[in-house]
Amino acid sequence: MAETRQAYMQAKAAGVPVQDNAEIPVMFSYTLAPYLEEYKLTNRIESYNLMRQTLSEFRDFVKKNIINQITRLDLLRYKQWCIETRKNKPRTAANKMLRCNQYIRKVLGQKPGEGLVTVKDAKYVESEPVVYSETELEKFFRECKDDKFPTAVYKTLLMSGLRKQELESLTWVDVDFEEGTISVTAKPGFSPKTWEERTIEVPDELLTILKKLPRKSQWVFANGNGNRYTHMWDDCNAIAKRAKLAGVHPHGFRRTYATKLLSSGVDLKTVQKLCGWRTIESAMRYLTKAQSKQVRKQVNAVFGETPMKRFLKAENKDVAVRRLGKGAGR
Repeated sequence: MAETRQAYMQAKAAGVPVQDNAEIPVMFSYTLAPYLEEYKLTNRIESYNLMRQTLSEFRDFVKKNIINQITRLDLLRYKQWCIETRKNKPRTAANKMLRCNQYIRKVLGQKPGEGLVTVKDAKYVESEPVVYSETELEKFFRECKDDKFPTAVYKTLLMSGLRKQELESLTWVDVDFEEGTISVTAKPGFSPKTWEERTIEVPDELLTILKKLPRKSQWVFANGNGNRYTHMWDDCNAIAKRAKLAGVHPHGFRRTYATKLLSSGVDLKTVQKLCGWRTIESAMRYLTKAQSKQVRKQVNAVFGETPMKRFLKAENKDVAVRRLGKGAGR
């Protein structure tokens, strides 16, 4: 196929009549590297890494070097494979499919909307966010066994809503003990999106915890060598295992943070700003969970009280007590 394309180009350059509407094969092996190079130069490093990993995975999955032969069905099957085999969340699988479509559209010279799949094909049902209960949090932090470092790591996630990489990139300059804030800012090796850069008001309890940490380097959370601490996920799994808790991971503390804010009456716009979400719809996902107890109280108020309360309220108190006493003596 490479020879065919080269011969076509040479013939065109030499003025030899060729069929212009003939479909010239476009191949992964020739287009992937330059596409990724351009993507890296025009996007954040995190976005580049996601694109590179996704396209490498898709190439192994589809097993077609000629991009012209890739079909809409291939992309839809890839999305389903990501969910069923890779155990990706539907949202992650949909985004990976769209990245592949973006690459295909670019190298084939297609206009927006002319790709094999559309945003409609990427629709998914957003599952309700899982948050940690007070009991689960108590068990988790009990297993930190008074170790200042892991306690500080996961308390920071819980009380500031930082993402994993945001916490790993937190410097002492970002922490303002006087104003009681933590700032998410760009720095070498970390480039948050515009709406992710923010200043977060944090509670006094967290500031007290952070003050007790040793200052090994510029990083608030540094390993023994003073470099960035990057074992948050593994350490979280180990602590959760000791606490006999299932499904606990670092991002869950961020979800719990957002839910707690909404439950306490903080408005959606403020929660959006504190969490660094681009749209208010992201904050709205947590609203149902946050309002659950309040709604249940209202439902109870609408549909009445428990049978025992109705009984005590309807009967004379003394009569009710005598009846209960007779029942107990049987």
